[in-house]
Amino acid sequence: MSKPARPEVGREEYLSTSDGIGGKLRKVAEDFEVVEFIETGTKPHWIWAKENDGGRHSIVKITSKNWDTHVLVKELSKRLKISQKAIGFAGTKDKRAVSTQYFSLMAPKTKIEELEISNINVEFIHKTTKPIRLGNLVGNKFRIKITDSDKNKNKIDGILEQLDGGFPNYFGIQRFGAARPITHIVGEKIVRGDYQGAVWDYLTTEGGDAVGSEARKQLKESKNMEDALEKFPYNLLFERQIIGHLCRNKDDYIGALRELPEGLLKMLVHSYQSLIFNRALDQRIRQGMEIGKPLIGDYIIPADNYGGPDQRKTIEVTERNQTKLEKRCKEGKAWVAGMLPGTKSEYTKGIQGDIEREVMNEENIDFSDFAIDEISELSSVGMCRPLRQCLNQIKVEYDDDDPVFSFWLNKGTYATSFLREIMKCEDVKAY
Repeated sequence: MSKPARPEVGREEYLSTSDGIGGKLRKVAEDFEVVEFIETGTKPHWIWAKENDGGRHSIVKITSKNWDTHVLVKELSKRLKISQKAIGFAGTKDKRAVSTQYFSLMAPKTKIEELEISNINVEFIHKTTKPIRLGNLVGNKFRIKITDSDKNKNKIDGILEQLDGGFPNYFGIQRFGAARPITHIVGEKIVRGDYQGAVWDYLTTEGGDAVGSEARKQLKESKNMEDALEKFPYNLLFERQIIGHLCRNKDDYIGALRELPEGLLKMLVHSYQSLIFNRALDQRIRQGMEIGKPLIGDYIIPADNYGGPDQRKTIEVTERNQTKLEKRCKEGKAWVAGMLPGTKSEYTKGIQGDIEREVMNEENIDFSDFAIDEISELSSVGMCRPLRQCLNQIKVEYDDDDPVFSFWLNKGTYATSFLREIMKCEDVKAY
């Protein structure tokens, strides 16, 4: 068996073999629209979706343009004078987009209705007893335009035919940082217990972003935190919080990391898990194995009550059940699983397990490393994730010959992982 490939983030193997149309996403924010939905023909089971006038939490629907979810939470916290932990949301959204998503706020309706934030529309829904937690949604509906492509409709039709209603469920480039893909690098340092290295990577690793690049370079050379606090732009909120902490508490790198919002801090570790998942999926495709058809030893994720993957459960594929599970996967009622490593993970059996071991060995990482004692809230037990995801209700229209794709995806699935099959751009910044 060949050794695992180590593709750069965003350059994993494609499933389709035809040339792409090139192009660019998000020329303007309005080119990328995403709307959360919480039900599929039935009532949602989440308690937060049930109205209760005696509840402490206000449920709102927020439509934002050019707002990163974590930055938006920080702004809501500041305006409403509540802790960031008093704000719940179901899923993070890309900054360069128009996003509609649900939030729970421990704030009265009157204060919420007084909010005036640029490029934000807040709609009060109701009061309820429980906050929104990550994952409390069914999926997302997308409407996305690709600009600056070769506008070749035949290429698009051919790729869609090859994909046959599904695509590799890679974590998209946004998981790792679209402008500066470093979250997996920082996350790896945290998993290895190198908190000083994690902080310095977060502050000084340069990328394609123009904002702050000179300040990062100067800090890397000077190691002067006080000077960095003067030089780092004010819109780099999280970097400035870390630098400010280190100015007050020299060499307290664990405390510096804790200056980040808990959701963002967990995302760093999750990004490293995502990198390992992507590399194993990439290798399975490179070895010519199907990602939607179960092999002996694979684990299968069954559907939950909403028809999406229930990642809490797995079924091992055996000679006895293979035919039945293959039928379920073909119907979109089950998914072949890949591993997101954690303290309670076990390797898949069969060929998929061999691939996972190769990738973990190459990373020189062990399941036990995901027990992060010094920052216990970052410890992760691991889970499984579908290798392939379905394209639901795909529709292609054309706006001045620019293709506009409308579809919906189950939660946790990246629209860009589908669109990269259509575009096949070498420059990951196109996504």
